[in-house]
Amino acid sequence: MKLRTLLLVTALVSIIPLCTDARADAPDTPLEIQMQALARGTKKLSLQVSDPTKQQDTVSLLESLKQTAAMAKTLEPRKTASIASADRAQFLAAYQSQMDKLTAAYDQIETSVKAGQYDQAKSILSTLGPIKKEGHSKFKQD
Repeated sequence: MKLRTLLLVTALVSIIPLCTDARADAPDTPLEIQMQALARGTKKLSLQVSDPTKQQDTVSLLESLKQTAAMAKTLEPRKTASIASADRAQFLAAYQSQMDKLTAAYDQIETSVKAGQYDQAKSILSTLGPIKKEGHSKFKQD
């Protein structure tokens, strides 16, 4: 019985690499690193945005998120390489516009937090998910 269990575990462990994402071996691009930082920061923001005792920390976090978004705007999505050269400028302009939309949302949240309008900040925060989903559907490589 122990041998059968050992063989089953060994078989399962040996097929795990076959089931993993093929891109897992590819290193993260600078843009992906920035996007991961945005995701972590936005998650932290969602936990503290309505807490008046963390107002200054929230404002600092939003400043950092805006800087990260600005840096990400200067980078090219991985998908850019698969876009025809004639359409590349339009693709990148649309990507940069999407990043401006994200930055504008962070600006609005910051303005609300500074004014002590935490419910409004939380409401604006809820728009970040659709912005992310729209951007990923257009610009993230499958």
